Amino acid sequence: MTLEHAPTQQQTEETASPSRVGRLLVGIVIILATAGAFGIASLTFDRTLSPLQRQARAEIRGLEGYFKSYHRITGRFPSQAENFYPLLQVGLIKEVPNDPWGRTYQYRMSDTGKGYIMSYGADGLPGGSGDDADLISGGVLNNAIVGTPEQQEAAQGEQP
Repeated sequence: MTLEHAPTQQQTEETASPSRVGRLLVGIVIILATAGAFGIASLTFDRTLSPLQRQARAEIRGLEGYFKSYHRITGRFPSQAENFYPLLQVGLIKEVPNDPWGRTYQYRMSDTGKGYIMSYGADGLPGGSGDDADLISGGVLNNAIVGTPEQQEAAQGEQP
């Protein structure tokens, strides 16, 4: 390479500049995306639940995924009488799961054939409020709202 074809210091800085701008823009996009994700997470975080209730709710969501996987494998959901045992048989779970209070999660089938998973909360009894509130696929049952999801929806519609 002859001296007249060698890049000058000024040309080298000019060609490096777009690369720096690109990296800066990518960095800003990553920071904004991360901040947005944390913002959404803080909005959806339910501060009214105790840590054990949040754990139970997360476990219930995970169990819902296992039931959906079972449905994809077999074309049906287990009956209420079968409970969690078909999930054991196909190897989706290794044991019947317990809630954070040490009691077995409940699997119920509504009259319309819709399955749901629930925990009776800290006291292990239907109903209750606070730590004793029942947790169910999709949320927390209010003290006065116990039963199938359809019964809950009907009861919520009647409340002022």
